[in-house]
Amino acid sequence: MAARFQISLADRTDDAELRWRMARDKMQGSMELSFRREPDYFRGCSVQGYRSQIIKCTDSQTGRIVGLGARHTKHLFVNGVTTQVGYLSDLRGDPDVRKKTLLARGYAFLHDLHVADHLPLYFSIILGGNEEAVANITTARAGLPIYESRGRILTPAIHLDRRKPEQPCAGVTVRKATASVMPQVFEFLNRENASKQLAPSYRDETVGSPALPGLTPEDFYIAYRGEHIVGCIAAWDQSGFRQTHVESYSGSLRAVRPFYNIAARISSLHALPAPGEKVPYLYLSMIAAEDNRKDIFAALLRTVYRDQRGRGYHFLIAGLHEQDPLSQVLDDYRNIDAGGTLYLIYYPEDAAYVSKLDGRTFYVDMATV
Repeated sequence: MAARFQISLADRTDDAELRWRMARDKMQGSMELSFRREPDYFRGCSVQGYRSQIIKCTDSQTGRIVGLGARHTKHLFVNGVTTQVGYLSDLRGDPDVRKKTLLARGYAFLHDLHVADHLPLYFSIILGGNEEAVANITTARAGLPIYESRGRILTPAIHLDRRKPEQPCAGVTVRKATASVMPQVFEFLNRENASKQLAPSYRDETVGSPALPGLTPEDFYIAYRGEHIVGCIAAWDQSGFRQTHVESYSGSLRAVRPFYNIAARISSLHALPAPGEKVPYLYLSMIAAEDNRKDIFAALLRTVYRDQRGRGYHFLIAGLHEQDPLSQVLDDYRNIDAGGTLYLIYYPEDAAYVSKLDGRTFYVDMATV
């Protein structure tokens, strides 16, 4: 008799089911969140890798997708060299059918994909509060790859509310990009990104391409010393293909929310969204500063903050490793503390490769994961 749960690769005929699964699974906490992919699950995949393989677990009795996970392939810098690296994401599972045997079967399927298309290194970020996921997949049980913690990725949600003064950097000016300077911008990004592990390596990507949907040159803030590019940030609105919704509030936050929203009406604060509403935010993407200088990054971030404040967005979502000196600049802003653990993932036969990673700071562009 055939097994009730079937594991296979998803395709575009599964799009509605995949989007339903993403909306249904929620991150628990005082603010329960869902991470959605409307109106097209696969459009969101385009920013996560140049190739994506979506593993689905289907209940043959109902036809519903009860679990999924994604294997993406990205061009990233490893030890300063452009390398094909795997990114594992979107691990989801219906609580009613979560079984360790299904997880093991899913990872066995992943291993088959790995054997057919070998990648020496994968990574993933497990957000705080996902203790169950950590316990299930990081114990190196038979058949599962090794999960090696490499510190915390800080992803604070910076409140776009209070007025802030300019924050100049001596000899540096910040201005919006134009289409004509974008080739130089990507050259600068590649030059600086080579100094960090897992930072994007840009090849044929251009603004507005499938890999960077919705981005325009005007979304880029460029720091110049004279006419020399010394820094970059892109403020990326991805709400057209990836969204975060507040599903519910619990505990003290539920009790406080009505009073907080009253205060928001007479101040610069933003009201807390009603359950079911979308959170309006921008990703801070393509963060780079010459020689990783904090003063350049501080000037860029302040310019973005001042420019985007009052435009309807509630937050800027950053993403920097805790050991990155640039992360110290984030402390200058009122924010909702958030983050996750960065895991390097590999199979035993690739342990020697991973052991050769040098001491460069990690940079994961959160807009592309």
